[in-house]
Amino acid sequence: MANGSAIRRELRALHHVAGGKGRIRGHLAFLDQREQLVTSPPRRNRHEFSVQRTIAAFPPRISNELGTWVGVLRGTSRPRHRVTDYGTLRRYLIYLAAPLADWTTRYTTSRQVTEADVTTAVTAVEGPRAHERAVAIRSLFRALKHTKLVFADPTRGLRTTRQELLPTTLAPDRLAGLLETSSNPATRLVLALVALHATSGTDLRSLVLADVLLTRPQLLIRRPHGRHVVHLDDTTDALLHAWLRYRHQRWPRTVNAHFLVTQQTASATDPVSADYVYRRFDPAGLTLRAVLADRILDEARETEDPVHLVRVFGISITTAMKYIHAAHPHRAGPVPH
Repeated sequence: MANGSAIRRELRALHHVAGGKGRIRGHLAFLDQREQLVTSPPRRNRHEFSVQRTIAAFPPRISNELGTWVGVLRGTSRPRHRVTDYGTLRRYLIYLAAPLADWTTRYTTSRQVTEADVTTAVTAVEGPRAHERAVAIRSLFRALKHTKLVFADPTRGLRTTRQELLPTTLAPDRLAGLLETSSNPATRLVLALVALHATSGTDLRSLVLADVLLTRPQLLIRRPHGRHVVHLDDTTDALLHAWLRYRHQRWPRTVNAHFLVTQQTASATDPVSADYVYRRFDPAGLTLRAVLADRILDEARETEDPVHLVRVFGISITTAMKYIHAAHPHRAGPVPH
């Protein structure tokens, strides 16, 4: 097997002389796929970097307590405890941002936080945000109690329930002209797949070229619980072909089999990032989730049959019932959980 460091040096030297853009990553990906490259240690996860940077910004004692909390959730002090990924920890810190900002102006340690402080922090927001904040605060103090950095858990009497939000529709003028917000072939296709076929961000990132059935025209969506076939309308089919032509012209030699590629992923084998997909909706002032929900809700208005929604969008019967309930509130029975 070739020495990874030597190959990297030679490829970088060749890349510098040739002046090619992005080709070095393609060469490395090619060698890596054939197990002919000894890779260097992985770079630190971007979520991990964000977590450490956020924690370091707090006063020393509270920063140390937050570091202990991270250690507990990462399993360093509780080896048998389920390890929490850094993406979840990053979200927890976002939920904790406002309470911690308040507490650090009055306290020097988490030991001083009271049950009243916790209640005030949770009731300051409503709906899902209150639940998310309560979960993050409870996680923090349970870890500190476990490591004996606090004597009493101020979240012990905290009671919260997750509110089930019914899907809501978007105003017609917010969807009007959605495709005109961009001339980028990938963006236009993403907008159409979500707005017309309720394709999720996870679905879009997971698609590979083999999932495109050009002769039908269809897309095959592979999900953990099964497969779902998207039957493309003429508009989306035209946008799909436009994207495939652009993709081939822009990156004719890419080794990336994913349907969506960017300048960064074309010379590797990774899918596009979640942020890339979600940002396609920014120019229209919308979110992917809102547009997706609007499409399913629009279909639900045309039918009271949840099985129809399951067949059209590949969603679960529970999710379908929530949309039916939102579109037809006169239907008897509670919203399923």
